[in-house]
Amino acid sequence: MTDEVTQLRLVVTVPDFDAALAFYRDELGLPEEAAFNGDGTRVSILSAGRATLELADDGHAAYVDEVEVGRRVAGPVRVAFEVADSGAVTERLARAGATVVAPPTLTPWQSLNSRLDGPGGLHLTVFADVRDQPAGRTEAELMVGRVGARELLAGPVLLVEADPTWPSTAARLLADVRAALGDRALLVEHAGSTSVPGLAAKPVIDLVLAVADPADEELYVDALTDQGYTLRIREPDWHEHRMLRLDEPRVNLHVFPLGSVEIDRMLFFRDHLRADPDDRALYERTKRGLARRSWEVVQHYADAKGPVVEDIVARAGRRTAVSVVAVHVLLDEDDGRAAPLAHLLGLPLLDARDLRAAGVDADTAPGALAVVAAACPASVLVGDVPTDGLAGRVVRVSDLPRLGVDELARAVRQLAR
Repeated sequence: MTDEVTQLRLVVTVPDFDAALAFYRDELGLPEEAAFNGDGTRVSILSAGRATLELADDGHAAYVDEVEVGRRVAGPVRVAFEVADSGAVTERLARAGATVVAPPTLTPWQSLNSRLDGPGGLHLTVFADVRDQPAGRTEAELMVGRVGARELLAGPVLLVEADPTWPSTAARLLADVRAALGDRALLVEHAGSTSVPGLAAKPVIDLVLAVADPADEELYVDALTDQGYTLRIREPDWHEHRMLRLDEPRVNLHVFPLGSVEIDRMLFFRDHLRADPDDRALYERTKRGLARRSWEVVQHYADAKGPVVEDIVARAGRRTAVSVVAVHVLLDEDDGRAAPLAHLLGLPLLDARDLRAAGVDADTAPGALAVVAAACPASVLVGDVPTDGLAGRVVRVSDLPRLGVDELARAVRQLAR
């Protein structure tokens, strides 16, 4: 055809030409093909790669808004730019003055899409195709560490609205685990989506349990089996993770060693979603969009959420601080980790040897140190110090597996929650 369209050009009138040019040319990176000046007027033609015209009815437009933003926001015209890294470009455009309407969200069509309001009154989508990312794990990979047969889904993932009874149910389950394990349960917490008020979730309660050594399954598996749990996953090469399943109510109980970074990730993620409505909405949109698709196994659905989860975890790690209070850490005098541990935790170091060096009688020094510690909200204690009068939790480092200083500090922070 000799009369076919050879170019699509979007013409936008902007009130601040220089600001718009700096945004779209310099920040978004659209190369300038031509520029004209005359009679006090200016125009710049920017190249945006391949041009297409997407036509959508109102129902589809509303669906896309719901997936990417969670509400109806776009007017009749929305300008979409495909980039290699939508997260980086979104951050760059936000620094240049764009208003971020929604951060990058993983869509059901496997792209990471953000929404912004840019100069010239344009409502923008910045999107990156993630279909070339590694495919879901193979059957052989999924079976690594699994105890028993693989559980097939072969359909969409069931998400339900937040159930107000989840917290009380979880509290009862946590109490049952503590009763079954006693002091062997160093930490037990409600995690996952059911721990975030108002967040839609699979009707499965996730709990996280910290023990001294998950590899020592006799320490906890038999006691939990008596409570109705069944060991389903054993992953010694991944943070010594174990997972036990309870069928009624449906529970996944994740077991890690105290001080594991995975415990921090799970609890930082939970606490951040509880406090940040924007990331909570982003996560829910991602889950709802992906849950509509058909999945062979639930793990493939979980893996598909990975990019968004990792972004949220990174933000959670930057914003979440755990104050160490109501915990006193007791170390032996020959343990060289005491001083660096106190420094990492920001706690006073109370050392019986210092009192003896100052002339305090050796028999009196431990009791005197205990008096000082009782006046502190938290402390690191060195020596055979009596702990009966200390408020809060006493962590005897000698009862824990041998940990590096960083891991030990992480373990104390986890116990301080």
